[in-house]
Amino acid sequence: DPVTQRVTRRIGHLTGVPPINYEYLQLLRYTPGQFYNTHHDYAHYHNERPFGPRIITIFLYLNDVDDGGATAFPNLGIEVKPAKGKALIWPSVLDEHPTKIDIRTRHGALNVTDGIKYADAWLHQGDFKSAHAKGCV
Repeated sequence: DPVTQRVTRRIGHLTGVPPINYEYLQLLRYTPGQFYNTHHDYAHYHNERPFGPRIITIFLYLNDVDDGGATAFPNLGIEVKPAKGKALIWPSVLDEHPTKIDIRTRHGALNVTDGIKYADAWLHQGDFKSAHAKGCV
């Protein structure tokens, strides 16, 4: 798909992470009343897998949301409102210890009260796609 390839190239230029390390792009869709509780994208068991932990999360906002739907980082006191064409990028791991969780980036998707929110991409330390093809995720 040319659009997916273009998005993947842009993520690579922005992050320096090769596309083989990305999880397959997923489209998260939040409608009015939907939210996602505060959580972290880091999964400890990924350290035991050949691809390693998620190192970066990217929300690619595909549309404006009329009301609500911000991504909230309670440990940082930040809320980011979705806006069409914007990208929100944050680390899951510490720069100085890239296999250890960065607890500052716990986040949640606040309730969408009007409109629809679309977003998401996750990047790993190592080759995710080969491990996925072998069923090792």
